[in-house]
Amino acid sequence: MTTNEMYEKSEHDDARLTGCAAPGRHWFGLSGTLRTLETLLTIARWGALAWTAQAVLDRAAVRETRGLVAFAVTGMLAVGADWTADTLADRGARAVATGLRRQLTGALLPTAGRISETGPAEAAWAMVDLADDVADFHAQAAPLRRSAPLSMLAVLAVTAAVHWPAAIVLVLTTALLPLNMRLAGLFAQHGADRQAAATRHLNAVVLDSFRGLRTLRELGAVGRRGRTLTTAAEQLNKATMSVLRCAFLSGLVMDVVITFSIAVNATYIGLSLLGYAQVPHAPRLDLFTGLLVLLVCPMYFAPVRARAAAFHQRERATNAAGVIRDIVKDTPAQVTHRARPQSAEPVGVSLTAVRFRYGGADQDTIRADADFAPGTWTVITGVSGSGKSTLLSLIGGLRRPSAGEVRWRTSSVRREPTLGGCAWVGQRTVLLDATVRDNIRLGLPAATEQQILRAVDAAGLNAVVEGLPEGLNTRLGEGGRGVSTGEARRIAIARAFLRGARLWLLDEPTAHLDADSEREVVEALRRATDGCTVVIATHSFTPAAAADTVLTIDDGLLRAARPVNAR
Repeated sequence: MTTNEMYEKSEHDDARLTGCAAPGRHWFGLSGTLRTLETLLTIARWGALAWTAQAVLDRAAVRETRGLVAFAVTGMLAVGADWTADTLADRGARAVATGLRRQLTGALLPTAGRISETGPAEAAWAMVDLADDVADFHAQAAPLRRSAPLSMLAVLAVTAAVHWPAAIVLVLTTALLPLNMRLAGLFAQHGADRQAAATRHLNAVVLDSFRGLRTLRELGAVGRRGRTLTTAAEQLNKATMSVLRCAFLSGLVMDVVITFSIAVNATYIGLSLLGYAQVPHAPRLDLFTGLLVLLVCPMYFAPVRARAAAFHQRERATNAAGVIRDIVKDTPAQVTHRARPQSAEPVGVSLTAVRFRYGGADQDTIRADADFAPGTWTVITGVSGSGKSTLLSLIGGLRRPSAGEVRWRTSSVRREPTLGGCAWVGQRTVLLDATVRDNIRLGLPAATEQQILRAVDAAGLNAVVEGLPEGLNTRLGEGGRGVSTGEARRIAIARAFLRGARLWLLDEPTAHLDADSEREVVEALRRATDGCTVVIATHSFTPAAAADTVLTIDDGLLRAARPVNAR
């Protein structure tokens, strides 16, 4: 990468990172103003302390008392300004993090026709960690952009007014600091990139390990996966230590420069007070001026130290903003929710020369040409991993085909799949820690009691509800504690029934059920989907026996398996 390309990339990264601060900019501005006020109050506090010391030396009791009072008052005001500035910066950080999480939510959830292919590990990482990385950086850096120049100028002006040779020393040493920060930044960028990549890899390995723990145990691969986790953790540790070493070394160089500047001023002031050194045309030093210069000189470098800390954090925030941008870049600025089709007739499905290939794959996962007639049951079979769930996601609009087209059709309309326009029942039923009624109502939050009871009846839940301690008001534990797996599936069917969709997509709806429970779920589906178009991906014979048509996916190709007599 050429120097110009690196400069353009840096400018682009800066603009992207700065844009993330918009929701908290007002709070950051107020925080920066209070930081400047804190500096002025602290200068006044040290002036009061130096005044008090001079009064003690001069044995002036009245001035001594006034100096102590002024020191106490300005000290309390400075602490108040510091606390308020921190509070405002935190409020701004929360606004930034909330804004980023809203963008991520809009990108990760299937809305406005935007389908996210972001993996769950990276999605969780972006939501939990990366949004906070960006927000924390702005909470530290944004107020400094306003307060640092003004604070340093105020300290320099006071120092020059009291004793200008000391101000010259501060100016000369300041020139060395930007070079140190620039060099540190070149190393920090590389380290931050490695750390982000290692974190992403470790997140993915941990998530995959938890998901496949049972399979790993059955295959005897737990030990091997443990070694993979250890390797990924060591890579992250090395990347993190590299970043910390860079921060430590650049901080060490900065501390040497700052300490040298303060030491030069302290030595000069000490020798001047003792009468051993005197700069021509410089004002005479006394205890008040000498002590004030010594007290405010470290304040001159405080914003620089804070900027240096934020500078290292900036590289991490830049990487975080880049990952977030990659996730949300295709999301419309204003998300528009397309209306669900309200047709009273069943919705047929047409797959025309459909091909789907995952990014980076060498061959198509699915190749399909098929028509699912309105009002029919179609079962799709195939070995695990053959692409049954992928095909359902294409029909439901959760993914777009790499080639060809998927269309929903009625007697009067032919259109692309509409997100949220079909009912989906998966093999894993999500039940909240809430009542049975509330879990069913998730399908239609505004559902009336009559609609809920009709859904209960359609799903064959009447006997189940009557057997619960408080009926529909019975509270289920998180994950469905209190009902069996088959009963949980029927709650999911009742929930789907409430949506009123005329197209149902079911992914292994009878998985992990015994024969009796499987039969009850299929019967519930038959009642709930009367007159609807149903597409089921399954390994089980029971749903297949109830189907009008059975298709199979063989080596990625969807083909007819056998005809089944119509119901």
